[in-house]
Amino acid sequence: MIRKKLSTQKSKGETQNTLGYGLKKSILIDSNRLQTGTTQEFIEFLAKKIDKSCKGKQKNTSFHEMVSFDPSDKITPEQALAIAKELYSDTHGLNREHAFAVHTDTKQIHVHFIWAPRDFNNKIYNQVDDYLIIEQKLTELEKKHGLLQVTNRKSLNPDLETKPQESRNEKALEVRGIKSHKKQFKSEIEKAFIGVTTTTAFLANLHKQGFDIIPNGQNAYSLEKEGQIFKASELGIQHSKLKNKLQEQHQFSELMEHYSKKARRYNEELNLSTNEDVEFLKKNKYKTVLEKKFTHQESGNNVEHFFKNSTSQKAFEYHKDPSKVTFQDLSRDSIKAGLQRLTTDMKKPGPLYVNGPDYAKKKMWMEFKMMNLEAKGFTLSGYEPTQQDLKELEQRKADYELQAQKWKAKKAVEEPKLAEPVIVPPVMPTPAQNAPEKPAEPTKQIEQEKVTSANEGLIDDLHDMFGPAIAIPVAQTPTEAIEPFKPVGSAIDELYMPMAPESLPEPENGKIDGDYSTYDTSELCDEMADIVSRIERKHFIGNSSNDIAGHRIWDAKHRDYVHLKPAVEQTQYYIRQELYKVHDEIKERSQKLANELDSEFKKSMKYNTRFKPEIQIQPDKK
Repeated sequence: MIRKKLSTQKSKGETQNTLGYGLKKSILIDSNRLQTGTTQEFIEFLAKKIDKSCKGKQKNTSFHEMVSFDPSDKITPEQALAIAKELYSDTHGLNREHAFAVHTDTKQIHVHFIWAPRDFNNKIYNQVDDYLIIEQKLTELEKKHGLLQVTNRKSLNPDLETKPQESRNEKALEVRGIKSHKKQFKSEIEKAFIGVTTTTAFLANLHKQGFDIIPNGQNAYSLEKEGQIFKASELGIQHSKLKNKLQEQHQFSELMEHYSKKARRYNEELNLSTNEDVEFLKKNKYKTVLEKKFTHQESGNNVEHFFKNSTSQKAFEYHKDPSKVTFQDLSRDSIKAGLQRLTTDMKKPGPLYVNGPDYAKKKMWMEFKMMNLEAKGFTLSGYEPTQQDLKELEQRKADYELQAQKWKAKKAVEEPKLAEPVIVPPVMPTPAQNAPEKPAEPTKQIEQEKVTSANEGLIDDLHDMFGPAIAIPVAQTPTEAIEPFKPVGSAIDELYMPMAPESLPEPENGKIDGDYSTYDTSELCDEMADIVSRIERKHFIGNSSNDIAGHRIWDAKHRDYVHLKPAVEQTQYYIRQELYKVHDEIKERSQKLANELDSEFKKSMKYNTRFKPEIQIQPDKK
């Protein structure tokens, strides 16, 4: 049995969409509420009840988890439901708004569990060693019911190495035989561990291998190579992890001080330009990578593009005069989006020019070729590919063609019709309730990102290579029971059909990027140090010597005017909002630690010094 945390919902609409996915695809449903009306009406009714259970400053409306069984476990849907209920009854308690949904659409029978964090006794779920308790219960249930016993659990082997979660983009690249930048980083990092026993030697090896070590505070750092930057925590080599694996020859703060003085090797800028006439910020009729994954902020004749949901992570800047794109991030998505931005605005196809270091220009050349822009009349100057580059291009095209054929083959296979869900009456007493209220209006549309599969990157790339010359509509949330999709049109048309989100593997330490409740205390401190390193005191509203609470008050007073501020001030505002979230999470766990960090933050801002708290962090399992 494997338990996975899938998502956190922060509104009634998100909860309703999650319930829709879970319940409409299920063959068996169980809830603390009796079904009222159709499945859709029941979904709306339960979403409303879950939302009403939220109180005060509660941010999370519901949680979505899943328990899956091994294919060798010969169990019925009814047995799977009973085991899942036993698991969560003993760990979470079922005296709260919830629903179970059994799915059999994969080789592994699995049970979805959507639940409200606050129970009927008004107590919020806040179990810090959640994963450990659940793992122990899973082992107990496997033995009790004669199921396949998982042996690589952290609870059974405390010394087991844990790895950060693999992203959707990494998985999509793997499907095509392409190694993501993060995977490449991890492979080289493994080599840096060979023959070393201290953190000093390990970091020295990384630096020899071409990595720039960028301190983000006393105990936090990032790695940069060839324009790609990852936080140490994303790579599983943050200070707290290194302490468990290596000896410390020098204080880690001393090492960070040492590398802060070293010159950066990857600060040469990559830019893409044209001398052709452009229609600045022309709207595109296609749902491209640029539209789906990036947002922008205008600042005069320049437009800054950021990754969606991360206003602090700038990808590239688009200039009106002269017409060019300068890149702060060299990921494939950023380069592709920059190409889309400039070529869309050009009044007619023509020459493009690339400038920058060779490793960056190679990436630009590769994406230009993969987007087949030459066939559309564009040219690219500034980089001469090597024979190895040409071989890599041919291999990548062959990989893409193979995937395209697989997608075309799927057209001929009609999906089986879904069985009608069976509503199982609740076992526990139903809480006293009045006559059902009129359900809220259903959410009619869901964002594309909520419904695309884990192979989203592949879909984008296939569309660029083989896509039709017509606009592709955004998928919409089904409002009735899901019917099997009938294959029509080209392979690319099929790729843009509504697709249920695939479950992602959960790291064994339970950490989910952006959900600070899943971070351990050390990781929270690393995150806070990273955020503080990006805060510029000259853009503060009010007095720079204020504590965190003081800055929060000033920001709250002026939040209605943020959109009127220059782009850099808007960015700084959103960075500070992240600081408040992290600090709040730390304060919930340790008021003393939060006060120490607050004091150090105030001092660093007042005197314009580096944020370097002298604190002792007790390890925890959160």
